[in-house]
Amino acid sequence: MIKIAAVVAATTVGFTIAGVAGFGGGVVALPVLIWVFGVREAIPILSISQLLSTTSRVWLHRDGLNWPVVRSFALGAVPMSIVGSFIFISIDTTVLVRILGVMMLLFVVFTRLPIGRNFTMRLWGFAPLGAATGFGSAFLGIPGPFAVVFYLSYGLAASPYIGTSSLGMALIQVPKLIIFGTGGLLTPRVLLLGLGLGAIAAVTAYLGRWILRRAPEKVFPWIITTMLFVSGIILLVRG
Repeated sequence: MIKIAAVVAATTVGFTIAGVAGFGGGVVALPVLIWVFGVREAIPILSISQLLSTTSRVWLHRDGLNWPVVRSFALGAVPMSIVGSFIFISIDTTVLVRILGVMMLLFVVFTRLPIGRNFTMRLWGFAPLGAATGFGSAFLGIPGPFAVVFYLSYGLAASPYIGTSSLGMALIQVPKLIIFGTGGLLTPRVLLLGLGLGAIAAVTAYLGRWILRRAPEKVFPWIITTMLFVSGIILLVRG
């Protein structure tokens, strides 16, 4: 019962944060899922819940979607998520999780330096960004923090950022789940748990939007910076 309560609590908190910051659901939920179910079940469970969560956020923020960014991001993300999914089936990810944690902390420093504050993301850059994010999502399960800096540097913020980045992440989950299914990872238990946690994640998307609408826009970059820092620490500790 304690483990079930921990999974439900982590999912609720994590995906509420994702509704505000555009990421964070996997960072908070995945360590608990691994503790309870092990990494081979945790990643597919999280992928199912992420698909439902991101789809909900896309619908809630559909008016701000930036379609050119989505197309460029998907161009790199979809094929590399397939590659990452195949590798995930047969490799240990502990070292890479720690590397990702260090990257998150470096991004915090980057955004505070003059070069980071003056950096401008170009549309074409979302294709390689999508490739890295798609691979990371399949391989590590939690790529959201990696991409956020570049979305903000492109000029997307608040609702347009949440909706656009969520659609990119939703597109990544589909090929991941197909590969996981062919690899025998989508067992009835994984499907049931993923759908159950996904339902919680979908509901928290509304709570996240409610918070986002009431937070001053100037606070949004600080929310992102805080989440990047916390994400980096969690990944380093978890790794």
